[in-house]
Amino acid sequence: MTVVAILLAALAISVLSYGFITKRKNFITIPAIALVAVAVTGLVSFGQNNLTYEPDLAVANFGEGQSVTLYKSPNCGCCSGHAAALEAAGFDVTIEETNDLNAIKQSRNIPLGGESCHTSVIGDYVVEGHVPLEAIEKLLAEQPDITGIGLPGMPIGTPGMPGKKTAPYEVYQLSADGEMSPYLTI
Repeated sequence: MTVVAILLAALAISVLSYGFITKRKNFITIPAIALVAVAVTGLVSFGQNNLTYEPDLAVANFGEGQSVTLYKSPNCGCCSGHAAALEAAGFDVTIEETNDLNAIKQSRNIPLGGESCHTSVIGDYVVEGHVPLEAIEKLLAEQPDITGIGLPGMPIGTPGMPGKKTAPYEVYQLSADGEMSPYLTI
């Protein structure tokens, strides 16, 4: 819908400027400038509306008094966004930057194909990647006999990642032997 509105506005500006511009060189220049201005305005407003993770209000402050250590590469920016979401839920977050994130993942038995850009430790559990807060809350409330949970990759719309959720998130449980199986679909 936004793209259609932008294109219609650009077309309207182009048509209006045709009647008022008589010099041939300005015939293309002014509509092109108008089109760029409208497109930039639309993209900025689109981006502002879609870059925020909004957890279920029921998870607010469930992490109060608990510590999290988040291991990340020094070059990763989205990991800090996930840390901010954890802090908003009440966790005390410590960020540890490392150039050997694979060693952390191996020591926690994160399976191949289950990795993400950061690894967090909450108590005895490992949380791999941009796991939604709802899944972390469930993990800590139920305390199952698993090593942790993970959300492979960097899905759009998860805590720390831009955009809005476009599909269900499949969170996996991680076992001590490096296996993963479905835990929760959000």
